[in-house]
Amino acid sequence: MTQLLVTLASFGLIPIMIRKGFKLSHSILAVTLSISIFSGLGILRLGETFMGVILDQYSRDTILTVAVIGILGNLLKQYGILQRIVDSLLGLITSKKVIMMIIPSMIGIMSVPGGAVLSAPFINSIGDELDIIPARRAAINLIYRHIAMFLFPFVSVLMFVKAAIPQLNVYKVIGFGLPFIAGTVIIGYTLFMRGKGNGEKRERDLSLRKLLDLVLITSPIYMSVVINLITGLPFFVSMIGSIIIVYFLSDKKDFLYKSFNSINYNTIILVTAILVLKDIILQMDQMLGIINDLLMRSQGDIRIMLIFTLVSFFFGYITGYPTSALAVTLPLLSMMGLGSNALHIYTFFLLAVSFVGYFYSPLHLCQALTLNEMKVSTGELYKEYGPYFALQLLLVFATTLTLMAIFA
Repeated sequence: MTQLLVTLASFGLIPIMIRKGFKLSHSILAVTLSISIFSGLGILRLGETFMGVILDQYSRDTILTVAVIGILGNLLKQYGILQRIVDSLLGLITSKKVIMMIIPSMIGIMSVPGGAVLSAPFINSIGDELDIIPARRAAINLIYRHIAMFLFPFVSVLMFVKAAIPQLNVYKVIGFGLPFIAGTVIIGYTLFMRGKGNGEKRERDLSLRKLLDLVLITSPIYMSVVINLITGLPFFVSMIGSIIIVYFLSDKKDFLYKSFNSINYNTIILVTAILVLKDIILQMDQMLGIINDLLMRSQGDIRIMLIFTLVSFFFGYITGYPTSALAVTLPLLSMMGLGSNALHIYTFFLLAVSFVGYFYSPLHLCQALTLNEMKVSTGELYKEYGPYFALQLLLVFATTLTLMAIFA
């Protein structure tokens, strides 16, 4: 019980530290240090755990991939390639509502700091044309910006999932999540865009040249996945191919300098700290025993899912970061002795409910940036979110139970 209370109290430090101006990475480091000291594990065990993370192949690959994707995302931004992608899409697609879904989704593929600000002006402008109120524009930008989190294996959350449970097939987790993504797209469209018309029509250019240009300009985004699938190389190696493509698409001016300065050390520290935190939690036998015993006493998928939802939502909400919730829940999942399909389905479920807690957190950086751009208050946004939140949770449970009935 002591370890559980220490963990809850330590995580409670995060919103306090964020309000005091500390970065999330430093807050997670403080939480990890606090848990190590006050749970009885000690500083020596913390040091051993840190070295274990550095030496572990999957953890090391995750850290390196996060570093490389940060470089790639910033290069796409600095050389105007993200803007060229948006311009190409605007020339090919006449439906403004489809554009409102695609632009945040495309920009969301890359872990670009401040990426919400890149898509928000487009959503704001088109939303104004379609007479969509600002709070709904903010919701649209945030909903579709996070679609990529469930679709691309090189995003930091899915890389963390693979590092936490190495036997997982990330592509299988993505496949099980497709019905949830489809439902999210439909619900978002129905609640926030349906019946708004399409504004003034524009000319559409579907020439072969325009289509090939879009294929070329988006190649840095999908090429790393293609390389990984064909060669099986780690993602941080595959993404070097994407960076090389960016070099040839750019004006090449100061490329090495900009690449070096695109390294986001704060994100690297954050991911490393969470990987260490995950391994520290794996060593907390008392706390894991209490929660695992609670899970084992729960008969049926619904009760287990409810417990996981409460734990995931709590940690995702107070940290504003989904991986911190997964650092707590994935070790519990790995102890349950599930079959392969059930393990992958429950991994999707934990990913989804952790995301829900993070998505609505006041510490969610994308939300803060979007609200500032749209000139909308948190209260106005949450009023719009009401029905969406209920349907989103229902969709998570319905998807998981259906998958369990069919595949587990």
